[in-house]
Amino acid sequence: MITRREQSINAIIARLPDRQHVVVSNREPYVHKRTRRGTVVERPPGGLVAALDPMMQAVGGVWIAWGSGSADREAVDARDHVWVPPEDPRYVLRRVWLPPDVVERSYYGFANQALWPLCHMAVDKARFRRSYWQGYVEANRIFAAATAEEAASGAFVWMQDYHLAVAPRQIRAARPDLLLVHFWHIPWPVWDVFRTCPEAQRRALLEGLLGSDLLGFHLDRFRQTFLECVARELDAEVDVENGFVDYHGHRTTVRSFPISIDVEAFDTLVRSRETVRWMARWRARPEIGDRRVAIGVDRLDYTKGIPERLRAIDRFLRKHPYYLERFVFVQKAAPSRTRIKAYRQLQERVERMVAEINARHGRHGWRPILYIPESIPPAALAALYRLADVAVVSSLQDGMNLTTRKALPRRSRRP
Repeated sequence: MITRREQSINAIIARLPDRQHVVVSNREPYVHKRTRRGTVVERPPGGLVAALDPMMQAVGGVWIAWGSGSADREAVDARDHVWVPPEDPRYVLRRVWLPPDVVERSYYGFANQALWPLCHMAVDKARFRRSYWQGYVEANRIFAAATAEEAASGAFVWMQDYHLAVAPRQIRAARPDLLLVHFWHIPWPVWDVFRTCPEAQRRALLEGLLGSDLLGFHLDRFRQTFLECVARELDAEVDVENGFVDYHGHRTTVRSFPISIDVEAFDTLVRSRETVRWMARWRARPEIGDRRVAIGVDRLDYTKGIPERLRAIDRFLRKHPYYLERFVFVQKAAPSRTRIKAYRQLQERVERMVAEINARHGRHGWRPILYIPESIPPAALAALYRLADVAVVSSLQDGMNLTTRKALPRRSRRP
């Protein structure tokens, strides 16, 4: 029986039968790393790679991404190409090399200290520094140059996320023959928030994205807020109802494309023997046992509402002492972007709150919060979803949080 993923891939092939497929993203689908055992190839976690790698394996083409692995340069040929996946090569990974200062100013600077907080309504954390912006434009230029070099005539180019907002216009200037599509993975802010970005930078962001032929957002309200920002900032013709923007002789179609998870693949995982074994391991832990389980699964980010969630757990136990020793909250929180001060401070705050709440309510070897910052296997995480009576999603602002999609399809809590 054909799966939904296969149906989706076949639909893409049918719609674009004679075009080369080019994916452009900051994150690469395969990373070469040096270890004591030699060079290993890792597939990074995350929805982007999980969603697009199967498609690229099916249709072929080129994936252009930043080569961030310690052994990435050693794995490529003279054209910075490496065929992937290594066990069954299906498409070319073209790596681009970003100078360390550009990475610092672009990825750790403008992308994650200006755009990310801006789009998640955390304006107090936004840092709009000129050097950050210059690094961001330079990083986009490097990606754009690689795309113009790799793309065949008329290729379908699919750019990803907020790291590459100005690249579409840069690519169009060099290669007007290409079909340019950009998908924005995070929220788009309302005008009153967006205008806190310096005028020259916000105009360049809008003009950059309008270099695309098709621009996609997760939710229709993000599509609408983007169109409002265009109408207020640029001298463009904006058709909100039909999702068209005409600017400087070019039309961009703006649409919403809600996404989900691969339900069939996840269902196979949660029903697997490995997941059942992990369910037994979790139950064997003294903090869990046969207690009621609530879970939170997040990257450690100030947009996810984790401190607010912990305060709610503390308040719940204060108001309902009946649940002491009858309930455990499991927080899987992967640290991220720890080179940025705001993220280090958040990690310290969360760890301090967990310790305080466990000290306040813990007894007889039981702790109300089981905090898991380390990486765990997919089957271990799937087992937590199956064990959970409650899944908590308390993001302050989010693009398309997929935790609920993984919590809802689970079958039985018991193996």
